[in-house]
This record gives sequence, C-alpha cells and structure tokens, in this order.
Amino acid sequence: MSVETHPGALHRSPQGSPPRVTLADVAKDAGVHKGTASRALRGLPGVDAGTRARVAEAARRLNYSASATATALATGRSHTVGLVLPTLRWWYFSEVAAGASEVLIGAGYRVELINLDVDSDSLEVDAPPFRELMDELGAAHGRDALLYAGTIARPGPAGGDADATVPAAVVGRPLTHVRGIYVDNRLGGRLVAQHLADLGHRHVAVLDGRMPAKREVTTWRHRTEGFLEVFPDALVLHPGDCHAVHGQIAMGDLLESGNPLPTAVFCHTDDMAFGAMATLRRAGLRCPDDVSVAAFDDQPMSQYWGLTTVTQHAHQQGVRAAAALFEAMNVAVPNSGLSALDALQVELVVRETTAGPTR
Repeated sequence: MSVETHPGALHRSPQGSPPRVTLADVAKDAGVHKGTASRALRGLPGVDAGTRARVAEAARRLNYSASATATALATGRSHTVGLVLPTLRWWYFSEVAAGASEVLIGAGYRVELINLDVDSDSLEVDAPPFRELMDELGAAHGRDALLYAGTIARPGPAGGDADATVPAAVVGRPLTHVRGIYVDNRLGGRLVAQHLADLGHRHVAVLDGRMPAKREVTTWRHRTEGFLEVFPDALVLHPGDCHAVHGQIAMGDLLESGNPLPTAVFCHTDDMAFGAMATLRRAGLRCPDDVSVAAFDDQPMSQYWGLTTVTQHAHQQGVRAAAALFEAMNVAVPNSGLSALDALQVELVVRETTAGPTR
C-alpha cells in the first residue's frame, strides 16, 4: 500500500544529473515506432516476439521506467483501487481491507484507503446518498475502481438471505454490486447453542447487539434466532449496540438483577464478550468456572482471550470481494483458485471460555 507525499512537496533532481529516459528514447534505441514500444512494454497484442524482446532489452539498458501518470494517460487505467472503509475503529473492516489488499497489491494495483469515519450501523449502502458518495469518490480521481470493505447480505422473498454482495464502482459504469461471501448468521448462532447444550447448559442468555433505531438488523436477528432454535426459553438482553461497553452493560444488568446468573452467555460479537468477561472478572467471577462465554466473529484478539467463537472469515471476505472486482473490471483474476472461496462456511472455534456448568 503506497503512501502519498504532500501535494506541496517538490522533488527535484540534483543539478547535473542526466535527463530522464523517455519512451521515445527506448523506441529510437530499439529501432521501432513509439507506439510499438508502448505496446511491447505493456504486453499488448500486435507485437512479434523478436520486437518485444528488443524493446525490453532497450528499456533495460537505458534504465527506463514508465511513470504511473504517463501509463494512466496512455492506457486509461491508473491501476489504483480505492478501498472504502466506513471506519477504522472496527476490526472487521480492517480485516476485510487486508484481505482485499493482498489480492489487489499482488496483482500490481495500488490500494488507496478511503476512511469515511462514520458509524457503519447507520450507513445505508443501498440509499441514494451512498450511491452519490461512491460516484463522487470514483469520478475523475485517478482510480480504476472503488470497493466497499464489507459484505452486504440481501434478504430473499421468504425472509432469508438471497445472496451476499459488496458495493463497488468501476470507471465508466454506475454503482454495482460484486459477489461477496454469504455469512450464515443463523447457523452460527445455532452452532454456539448446540455446543453449550452438549456441554450440559440449560440456563443461558443472549447479549443481542442490535441497535433499536437501526432499520436493518438482519445480522443480529439471525444470530439470536439461530440460538433460540436450540434454547427457545433463553433470556435475551438488548444493551443497545455490539461493542465491548455494551457487553459490560448487559453483564452488569445480569449481575444486579438478583436472579440466578445464567451458566452460559452467547454474545453477538467478540467485543461484547470481552466486555462481559471483564465485568465478570471485576465481580470476582471466573470464566468458564462460573459462567461460560461464547461469541461470534473470531476477530484476531479472540485467540488471546481464549474465546470460543464463530469465525466468519472476514479476511477471506476481502479476498473474495477483490477477486469479484477483477471480474467486474474484465481483468483476469490473478489466482484461479479464488472461486473456491464461494463455499466458505461459518465454523465454531472452541477455546477455553466454555466448559460444562458447575452449578
């Protein structure tokens, strides 16, 4: 990922340094027309193997390198992709961006991070303002495409998820949606519940991360519904959001309720689980001895907490989105095995925060 210098910074060659070698110099040295030299160096058809080798040798001998600006002007392509992140404050978007960047940079593209710095839960990606934003960011700014760092599940006619897509914009085309990885949130909730049931838990609770004022809560609803398929009488708490502080709030409410504490708690996100476990620790309780805690996400820090959680393959979501973007751009996907990522499934990762009940 490249870092741009300040627009006011001027870089000047030392006095007396040789002039920069141009494409015309390479063409003259190779004994070909400038257009032929350009096609040869860009790997375009219409140049025989002998001429291509002669131009490449001339470029090497003269130490020629095409500037990004000149290449963009000549080809109409900047080999730059803008990666749009709602925020840098949430691990999920960083992981998706990292996965997409690996594919894009590996294919020779420059990745430009565009941080909107907004609450992702309040960003309606299908609303007209978002479409206008993508058009504004993508127009005449030297980018071949924009890719939103996040998979969007679209509800089907029966209320289930019909598909999963990622908003993207390609130069010369309106905002589109490329294929994303479908995350089966309902299955993830059910996997956690079945794991706790198999351990012998019966008195359980769900810390539900949905925001009451948010219109789209399918992700959170499905995680709870999947859990309730196994534990229909589970206690469900709604602390107001899905971050660590809300896990603290919900666990604090359980402790202060005066009712028997559940033997196991399912948190909608790893962050909520971190907050809940911190509250347990401050109350002198141990996890999983007093309360088992499981979650959903498998963010990078979860392994260091020993957290039992559902992995949604956030990094691989970014990889798949980048591959789908290449397809939308009519560019060959650099790794033919990327299509296999369509079959990724949520999985339960069992660690140290869950065990059988002791009371």
